[in-house]
Amino acid sequence: MYPMFIGGVTVIGLLFLFNRLALLRKQEQKRIEQGIVLTVHLKRIIDSCQKHRGTSNAINQGNAKLKPQLVNLQSDIERLINSTDSRLLQRFPQWESFAEHWPRLKKHALAGDLKSHNLVRQHSLMIDGQLSLLDDVMRDHDLHRMMLDRCTRVSEICLDTLRVAETVGQTRAIGSGICAHGTCEGADRIIIDFLRISVQNMTRELLKEINSIKNDDLHTNLQAAAKAINDSVSKLVDMVEKQVLKEGRLQIDTNDYFNISTRAIDEVLKVFGIIIHYASQQHTRMI
Repeated sequence: MYPMFIGGVTVIGLLFLFNRLALLRKQEQKRIEQGIVLTVHLKRIIDSCQKHRGTSNAINQGNAKLKPQLVNLQSDIERLINSTDSRLLQRFPQWESFAEHWPRLKKHALAGDLKSHNLVRQHSLMIDGQLSLLDDVMRDHDLHRMMLDRCTRVSEICLDTLRVAETVGQTRAIGSGICAHGTCEGADRIIIDFLRISVQNMTRELLKEINSIKNDDLHTNLQAAAKAINDSVSKLVDMVEKQVLKEGRLQIDTNDYFNISTRAIDEVLKVFGIIIHYASQQHTRMI
């Protein structure tokens, strides 16, 4: 009788343990899935804020034709801020800082009452805070545990692509203002030349990182993305060197510069999209 009793207790204990482990595993998967959703959401916010920076600076430097585009961007950002996904970010201090910073910056952009350098700087500080928030969100939701291969973390490659995109975004913002103004001189000239070098160096490092990923499922897509990044960034850098940094009156159209800069950003962000899509499909076996 006693062996049967002990055996029954053991079976019940094992069943409880298995059920508990299954529940914990399910909760972990849900946490990661939510982290992926929030990561994509924050990327959209960052992307819109980067466009807002470049557009508002171009307007500030004299291109009033972009005012309707600025208003549309502000509406997009407001919609993202007020979305359900954003409510899940309210417990993070960086989100509170962004929520306080954005309304003031929005008003300044519309009023045009900030100097160009200060306007760009305020945007860049805000976006830097968003990238810090994204890092915290990915860690909080265990995305840093997801591996593409033995060495590459999903969180690291995603953040690296966004940091490169941000540097290109700063180049877009400063360059758009220069093109709208029609001359490249003084502090603007120093900044755009520094950003040109930064974009080249950071892109080179990102491409090394992409090419080092040992994942057969992603190899073809990542190789194609790496080539597109190299081509689009090279085109932007060449434009800066030959058409923006030239002496005298510039002949480059603001919209052309903005679009070529945006193309480079979009190509960088395609890597983010490839990685996040793969993570969303394969997360159950990537930890």
